[in-house]
Amino acid sequence: MANRSYLYSCNVVPGPDAVEQGRKLVGISEYRYDIPIVFKLLLSGSPRTCPSSIWDCDDDIALLGDYGAGLSRLEAFLAQIKTPAAQPLLEEALAFLRNPENQSTYFVLESGEIFEMSDPEPGAQNLQLLHSIQNLQPEIDAALQSLHSPAPAPVPVPPPKPAGFLVRLFGLAPPPPPPARPAPDPLQAFHQLGLGHWSNYLYFDFSPQEPKNP
Repeated sequence: MANRSYLYSCNVVPGPDAVEQGRKLVGISEYRYDIPIVFKLLLSGSPRTCPSSIWDCDDDIALLGDYGAGLSRLEAFLAQIKTPAAQPLLEEALAFLRNPENQSTYFVLESGEIFEMSDPEPGAQNLQLLHSIQNLQPEIDAALQSLHSPAPAPVPVPPPKPAGFLVRLFGLAPPPPPPARPAPDPLQAFHQLGLGHWSNYLYFDFSPQEPKNP
């Protein structure tokens, strides 16, 4: 299984008595091997550490942020993206996050699997992540700059080589041409921001279980 970061909405602050308080964790998105800037923007409304709802750990290894403030910051970020081909991705993100079934009081970011990929203690990594979210502007500027940079030119496929002497002499079949390289995904840079990965059903699912028939 790929290491992922997991984003949820939640109605209460995660903690030992959150379930007794009627905790409702709703899946929002997950991303493989990284914590994309979209997740960080959504956590950027008064972010703070909190206990994990997935892993039993003495330290706080999850983050909590205000849902409304985080969504407003993402909206401001997306408003700066003018690429026509990306507009459906932006509209999809806002429609999903504005859906009343997904909205709640907080966003919760669970990054334990990402922390496993590095040596420092998860609690220390979580504090570093909190600091980066509290000082996100340089990363925002870099992300927007990367979107406005020209795409690299495609690498041309070399033409097939002419048949060699032995092929012509003995009538052998020439070697097959190299396979055509797939066209680059024009939206790859936007997917790398964390767009296009919305789902209520994450690997760690907190949806209410349907009662089983007797």
